[in-house]
Amino acid sequence: MYKYILYKFSDDKKNFVIDKAVETTSPDEEDGTSYKESYEKFYTEITGKNVPYFSVYDFNYEKLGEGRRNKIIFIAWIPTNADIQDKVLAAASKQVLGTKLGITFQIEGTETNDIEFETVLDKVCRLK
Repeated sequence: MYKYILYKFSDDKKNFVIDKAVETTSPDEEDGTSYKESYEKFYTEITGKNVPYFSVYDFNYEKLGEGRRNKIIFIAWIPTNADIQDKVLAAASKQVLGTKLGITFQIEGTETNDIEFETVLDKVCRLK
């Protein structure tokens, strides 16, 4: 089981390739890492680069009155300061990858606050 998988464009920009896959080694509480801290590591990794990334993330959270939850989410990170050709290609390709992966809940980010933990948590908690 993976905590997250990062996809990027191949060097020739014709395919998606896995850039990194991080396995889930133990539940968040058992290794002393909170849901937010776990997400922050992922967030720092993708927002630290000025290139588009697509990711599948096993998002753990607590919903008030309903306990622990998790949701597999697809995040398209297309930073505004990325190369213009990369941004256009990523915008045109994000739906294709999300659909092929079969993930219905998708979040797009162009600014770092679009994919911050609290923003994602708010969107996930609004789901029924």
